[in-house]
Amino acid sequence: MTARWRLGASHALVYALLAIAILVVVFPLVWMLGTAVKPNGQILDLRASLWPSHFEWGNIARAWDAAPFGRWFLNSVIFGVGATLGQIVTSLLAGYAFAMYDFPGKQVLFYVLLCGLMVPFTTIIVPVVQILADLHWLNTYQGLIVPNIQSALGAFLFRQFFLGLPYQLGEAARIDGASELEVFLRVYAPLARPVVAAFGMIAFLQNWNNFLYPLIVVNTTSMDLLSQGLSVFQTQFNVNYNLIMSAALIAVTPILLVAIAAQRQIVEGITLGAIQ
Repeated sequence: MTARWRLGASHALVYALLAIAILVVVFPLVWMLGTAVKPNGQILDLRASLWPSHFEWGNIARAWDAAPFGRWFLNSVIFGVGATLGQIVTSLLAGYAFAMYDFPGKQVLFYVLLCGLMVPFTTIIVPVVQILADLHWLNTYQGLIVPNIQSALGAFLFRQFFLGLPYQLGEAARIDGASELEVFLRVYAPLARPVVAAFGMIAFLQNWNNFLYPLIVVNTTSMDLLSQGLSVFQTQFNVNYNLIMSAALIAVTPILLVAIAAQRQIVEGITLGAIQ
């Protein structure tokens, strides 16, 4: 009876901790949704309840029409998808090379790569912008995407994944006459799909929410991203909190849809890495 009681108590503790974690994650989303459909005066009233007494769904349409959100949304999609695909491709190739091949300076190059994880991007933003200016890439899509198609974290994750795969798979394919490119594309790359999904979600989230880099590279309204566009509702003397939250709701929707669509692959990729 004591053992069963302890088991039940441990399960109850786990469920309680999970409930707290879910509450911590969900509460900001609920608060954002409630604020997005409130009148601005009710938001500033400290006596008002968390959930609105009546819903003003028109706030979302007002936020969309108050600025060129369609253009900003398209810019964010192009930047987020383009940079994410670039990071996946370069990280996949770099991780495979570091895991499967021996070449001079391999360890040194890998340590230099890891140093990229410890260098803040703000320390190199000035030379990056200078290079883009010399290439006439400021305020362009290529200027936004190309400097962000690499990821030291992605290369490290894929390297660790490929190190856990048997080298004999590639040897068997080479004996059958497969080239090095075919070994990579047909043998090893398909096995990395769960890791691609997990890393792709992380990279897309970072790129979609990127604020500092586009703020420096872009200088026209037509090239702004959603992360920059939220500031249009804040002026020197007034802040439209309901419109800001409505715009934030628009901005966060693609992230939620991607997370829901790829949740199985993300969980599989995380657990696969934990097992290895």
